[in-house]
Amino acid sequence: MQENQLNRTLGLMAVIAFGLTNEIAAGLFFVSTQIQQTSPGVGSLVPLLMIVGGAITLITVFVYRYFFASGLVGAGGEYVIISRALSPGVAFVATFLAWFGFTGALGTLAYAAPHFLSVAAISLGAVGLGNFLSSSAGILIVGLVILWGLWLIHIRGVHLAGTLAIIAMCIVLAVSLLMIVYGFATSPSAFESALAQHLHLSAQSIIAAAPVQHVSFSVAFGSALPVLFFGYLGLSTATQTGGEAKDAKRSLSKAVLITVSLVTVVYTLFAFAIYHAVPWRIIAGLAHLNMSAYTTSSGLLQFVMPSWLASLINLLVAVIVVKTFLPIFLAQSRWVYAWSEDGLIPAIFAKTHAKFKTPVLALTLSALFGSISLIESIQLGYVFGVNVRVLSVMIVFFFMGLGMILFPRHSPDLYGANQSALANRRSLQVAIGILLMLVAVWFSVSIIVTSLSNPFFLQPVVQTVIVVIIALLIYWRYVASLHRPGSDPAVIAKARERFKKAPLQ
Repeated sequence: MQENQLNRTLGLMAVIAFGLTNEIAAGLFFVSTQIQQTSPGVGSLVPLLMIVGGAITLITVFVYRYFFASGLVGAGGEYVIISRALSPGVAFVATFLAWFGFTGALGTLAYAAPHFLSVAAISLGAVGLGNFLSSSAGILIVGLVILWGLWLIHIRGVHLAGTLAIIAMCIVLAVSLLMIVYGFATSPSAFESALAQHLHLSAQSIIAAAPVQHVSFSVAFGSALPVLFFGYLGLSTATQTGGEAKDAKRSLSKAVLITVSLVTVVYTLFAFAIYHAVPWRIIAGLAHLNMSAYTTSSGLLQFVMPSWLASLINLLVAVIVVKTFLPIFLAQSRWVYAWSEDGLIPAIFAKTHAKFKTPVLALTLSALFGSISLIESIQLGYVFGVNVRVLSVMIVFFFMGLGMILFPRHSPDLYGANQSALANRRSLQVAIGILLMLVAVWFSVSIIVTSLSNPFFLQPVVQTVIVVIIALLIYWRYVASLHRPGSDPAVIAKARERFKKAPLQ
């Protein structure tokens, strides 16, 4: 361990890969079709909602690429932006909440990955291995091996992690392209015939079982859009590379634009392809008949694929689930690193490995909490932080929008030094900030309302309050440490001055 020093070794392609591998995850192959079960009535509007989700994400691209990337670039991503543009306390609480949610997602991935590997093993004929992978012992062992294996990769250097992210990105794009081609090449009648042959049920009987027979715009934009939008939330991982990207101010602004554009195209084409081949009422009907195993995109298109190709797709989807550890580890650990750099938590968390220049303790903290979350998933089938993640991202969006509005008042020097395309367009800054805040409120309300049927303690808003209280206690400890009797006024002044400087100065 040595003094804080990250290794600037990531090129543009690696930065794009970290963002894309977090955005295009297994959810693309599941949520895009299973939304018919969670939001009955969304129907054939899924492709349209994918386009709308991409358009909304472009708002954050404008905020980052054409404004904040001019000066507020560094490890920590949104934390750096909100802390300098708005308030260090607000930034810490918002990103601590997001960090906690990511921890839950890390544990859930460690829990889910063995299940996908089990399906892949069984489809390849290794039934015994598949049964072991789906057992509690198998889930624990394999989950921990994957989790700590990816931890070791990150410890060995961000360049190695970036190389693997690029490879994973190529796999994701290849599988997506294959599914898109099959979707557009398959007619609804051909799919219905293959479905009847495999399940011995007519398409008409399955369609008749669908709980909803008509499309509802209110369902689509009221509850389905926020769910589908979650697939776009991985963009922030690209901004987390601000301390390790070459020529960060240029590469990060380009990377977020390329990533969102590419992801939007893939999501939209994927959704159009699936719903070209598969009538949406069949998906809803299969779910209602307790055949949810067939309601994933890969589960549906396997009926028109050769058996060997279907098995290969199952294996690659399992790989796609595992690769999501790469960007999540990066995002979690760099938040911790940034908090430590700013003195909000003990300085030791910003120490880096003498050889590999990676934040060892920050990565280890993420792995430890992820392991606890994995054990919770095995015992309870539920992870405390998972529901928090969704709402936390909306909270981060809200404060980024507010930062657009209050930046000149909070940090006039940094605001005056901004050389971005939006620097002299104050009215446009305010308009974009308000729009981002409205989207965050819209989605947050949808998340809260649709979860009211959950047990009280498992509702995202309740979990959020608990985590916010924990974050406030940590931040209060930091503030109290600056104002202890006998504290050096110079130390307090230095701490305040830290948040008035751009990270790359």
